Amino acid sequence: MRLSVVIPSFYPAVKYGGPIYATLNLSEALAVLGIDVYVSTTNAHVDQKLDVIPNKFIAMQKHFSVKYYNETRINRFSLSLLLNLWKDILAADLVHIQSIFSVSTPIALLYSRLFGKKILLSPRGSLCEWCLKERESFKRGWIKWFIRPFVGSVVWHVTSEKEADEVKILFTGAQTVLITDGINLNEFSNPKRFTKNEYVKKFTSLDLQVSHTIISLGRLHKVKGFDILIEAFSLLVQEDSDAVLMIAGNDEGERDNLVRQIAAKGLEKRVFLIGPIYGEDKVTFLANADLFVMPSHTENFGIAFAESLAAGTPGIASNQTPWEGIEEAGCGKWVANEQDSIVNAMRYILQQDKATMSANAISFVSQYDWSKIAYEFYKLFRKMSDK
Repeated sequence: MRLSVVIPSFYPAVKYGGPIYATLNLSEALAVLGIDVYVSTTNAHVDQKLDVIPNKFIAMQKHFSVKYYNETRINRFSLSLLLNLWKDILAADLVHIQSIFSVSTPIALLYSRLFGKKILLSPRGSLCEWCLKERESFKRGWIKWFIRPFVGSVVWHVTSEKEADEVKILFTGAQTVLITDGINLNEFSNPKRFTKNEYVKKFTSLDLQVSHTIISLGRLHKVKGFDILIEAFSLLVQEDSDAVLMIAGNDEGERDNLVRQIAAKGLEKRVFLIGPIYGEDKVTFLANADLFVMPSHTENFGIAFAESLAAGTPGIASNQTPWEGIEEAGCGKWVANEQDSIVNAMRYILQQDKATMSANAISFVSQYDWSKIAYEFYKLFRKMSDK
């Protein structure tokens, strides 16, 4: 089976966050299962272009290739994709389109319908009520003119019941299939261990007295709710003065606001925005913390949260995310994304036995290994293609 994956940006454009890794890992896992995966994307990477060979398929591994169409205007439009994507779709048995508010999506939808291809469409969390309020007129118009005409031709891939509801509110009668994102569990099986002081110094370059380490990871964007986390931490530090909060991630317009908030609270020596981290540093960051907090206003999955559990770190997740199962599993708290609920959850988890919660976290998150998730996609694609 030949699968055409259409996504506006792709690895190594990691500044775009979780969907880049999710698509990469899924493609690699599907290739292992024998599906021929051909990713059609662009060379956009925020404000620059990737250093890749454009406009031709590049083999990544057996059964997995990527074509980076050259961006005419970075993050806006690719003329070469417009003129040539039809060839990639024509050659495919099935098309998996990712993203909603990207020019590549209606182009791919149009070509897929013209050629009678089966379509799986992944909104990647972009249809939530909170998300639609940002540039609302533009997004409502985009949905009306560029997505709704194709609704009868697509199967919607969602990663949570919450996301399924969001799709069905906008598109009555939409056919949805729930398959979560995943993680590579083996990446977190043998992390480097540090003392609390060594750990904080590694990521802040400061020698500090440290009692507890609390972390988060994600794009510095309003949707992530880091301002709420800092407010909650400011309450915790009143009784736990040696606690440290570190937040990792690329800036998407919120860093200056967070810096001002940290200064206003007098937390410059306790709260740190450490920038993006990757690879082994990310594993070390996740594995050595006492607690990971995800206070997001919305998440369709939350890969960083799953990775923190895989690293053995218990977590607190906003009840606007699909992680209610952590409470029953004994590895975290699922609470409202407001400061009092979060600080109370922090107090609770920091008083629990870390070893027990770590073991529970690793056991709970094992269900999200990419090998298992990819097989669910494999069965779906076989069913959709009638093969």
